[in-house]
Amino acid sequence: MSRKKAEIEKKDEVILTEEQKSFFSRALTKIKEKKAKKLQQIQNEKLSEEESKKVEEKIEEATREVSKSNSKKKRISSIIFFIFNLVLVAAILIWNIFTTDDFSPLNILNIKIENFFYVLLLLAAIVFVEVVSIHRMIYRKTMRSRWHLSYKSLAILHYYDAITPLSTGGQAFMVTYLTNRDVPAPTALSIPIAKLLFQNSTWIIICFVCLVISFTNGMSSLVSAASVIGFILGFLMIAVILFFSFSKKLGEKVVSGGLKLLAKLHLIKDYDKMYAKVMQIVEDYQKIMKEYGHAKYDIFLQIILNTLRLVCLYSIPYFIYLIFPYQGGKIGSYGEFFIFSALIELAASFIPLPGGTGMNEITFAALFSDYLTGNTFWALLLWRFCSYYFYLLQGIAILSYDTVYGNKKYRWVKKKLALQAESQDFRRVQIENFRRERDGRRKKQSKNA
Repeated sequence: MSRKKAEIEKKDEVILTEEQKSFFSRALTKIKEKKAKKLQQIQNEKLSEEESKKVEEKIEEATREVSKSNSKKKRISSIIFFIFNLVLVAAILIWNIFTTDDFSPLNILNIKIENFFYVLLLLAAIVFVEVVSIHRMIYRKTMRSRWHLSYKSLAILHYYDAITPLSTGGQAFMVTYLTNRDVPAPTALSIPIAKLLFQNSTWIIICFVCLVISFTNGMSSLVSAASVIGFILGFLMIAVILFFSFSKKLGEKVVSGGLKLLAKLHLIKDYDKMYAKVMQIVEDYQKIMKEYGHAKYDIFLQIILNTLRLVCLYSIPYFIYLIFPYQGGKIGSYGEFFIFSALIELAASFIPLPGGTGMNEITFAALFSDYLTGNTFWALLLWRFCSYYFYLLQGIAILSYDTVYGNKKYRWVKKKLALQAESQDFRRVQIENFRRERDGRRKKQSKNA
């Protein structure tokens, strides 16, 4: 017996040494342990009554914003903005035809189709990195991998950003969509705020570099002047957000002083209501900044993803330029087109129309007409599809799918999961009852024996 026991212990030791030598098994074990701890932490986290009320108020406010934006009046205004954009593009076409001697009708046979696929690949890459960003934000708080939800919520965000002034209407819709898909309310509220913060911070850094290069290399123009205004406003917005995030007391004084000035100018009606709303946003930013302050990996990942997004976005005009045959204009380089693309977005960032309507088209035509000559309009149309119309069509497709099939499917999936959970609980209870009865019978048998 002792010999067999020694052999068994020896085998166990061999198995342990093999597991110790396996790097992947150790890494997998650590990942599982971290995930289990995170899930336990999520289960143990319970909102206080006060915090729950605040979250409910935010969700109700977001829902009101959604219903307000879904109103007939709002839908009509969105359609008007969309038609205005189409009319503006048509006006640029007419302007090209009558004022440009070298305007060329589109000849599909002469375009370089491989560069067109590069444009589509860059557009797909932009969507992919944004989906990864949203997926990571959802996963780190819920420990659930939900790729479809990440994509659909992102599409909803971009769609409503594209039809609301200053591209600021998508956050409420995204929050409502995530909460309707069983994402915890605090997580749903934090995702659009964190996305906006990381996206704008990265954007302002890259645009600053492009702006400096444009002036040092003599690339300044009227568009550059408008870009400076956009950069100053964007920088002030980021600075205020970060300032509020780290200094609540001073932030309260700045908010109070600024709102009082606006109230005296009769630009706001209800000072108390506006003050409470702005300070609530400040508190949200502070919580997120504190939370991400302990998650350096996530900060680094979000910065990398947003940088990749901007690089892909600002690379699209150059590959659009390569699609069309050369017609005697300036020969452009990748760097020039990249910088000009950043200047266009800066110049259009302070235009209070959906998607920067008007300024985007005008600045694109002003900066690239010397390079594209007779193909300027066709390049503008393709670029506008990639930067604006694509998000409209994507959002319409997602909303239509959810209305016809998606919402119904999710309700059935949710019901199915609930039934599975109930059946598992029922099975567990039955097994426990059987074991208790079995143990009782064994005790009686042992007593009778």
